[in-house]
Amino acid sequence: MTPGEMRQERSRGKGNRSAQLLALAGIGGPILFVLVFTIDGWLSPGYSSLSQSVSSLGTTGTYAWIQNTNFVVFGLLLMAFAVGFSRQMREVLSREALRTSTLLLLLTGAGLVNDGFFTQDSVTTFQGLLHALGFLVIFASLIVALLLIGRQLSPIAAWRGYGWYSTITGLLTLGVLVLSAVLAAPLHMTGLFQRILVVVAFGWYVVMGCRLFVFTRAQARPREE
Repeated sequence: MTPGEMRQERSRGKGNRSAQLLALAGIGGPILFVLVFTIDGWLSPGYSSLSQSVSSLGTTGTYAWIQNTNFVVFGLLLMAFAVGFSRQMREVLSREALRTSTLLLLLTGAGLVNDGFFTQDSVTTFQGLLHALGFLVIFASLIVALLLIGRQLSPIAAWRGYGWYSTITGLLTLGVLVLSAVLAAPLHMTGLFQRILVVVAFGWYVVMGCRLFVFTRAQARPREE
């Protein structure tokens, strides 16, 4: 192997490791997010995971900083995944669909970071308005991204299952949001609906992250052998 080929091989190896790390950000981000807010809820006296929102953990109390940091870290991890998604899906999605979906996934992460800095409050306050806006950006962007990705992947045999899964997840996320808006407050189950929303919506990152991680390992294996 010539020196030039060795440099190219090392460059490919670094690229594959980078792609795997970015895929792991999508896998680990949602798991870490749920784990942290669950533990934070246990540490907060009087907090009800059924009736109180996840965001309310970041408003008052000794451990408010934990949930606010959790939002920021989670958002940054999802933004990292969006970068990896863009790199790995270049040969799968059309150029316009890839650009649009990547931007929407980045906005989802940015909305979470926003909500870590601007905590939940009345929407009549500047802080509360920005927090509510962040919530809308998170889920509106993700729903549109999932439906777009699903439409692109469904006709491709190797990705058909992930295409249908993306579409169904987008529709289910929208459905949970609508049901939450109608039923959560009257039933005093805001926390329950939010937790269902988190699992349904962000579970997509775990599934797609696993797919991309395996994909990058498969690409690297022939070179390693």
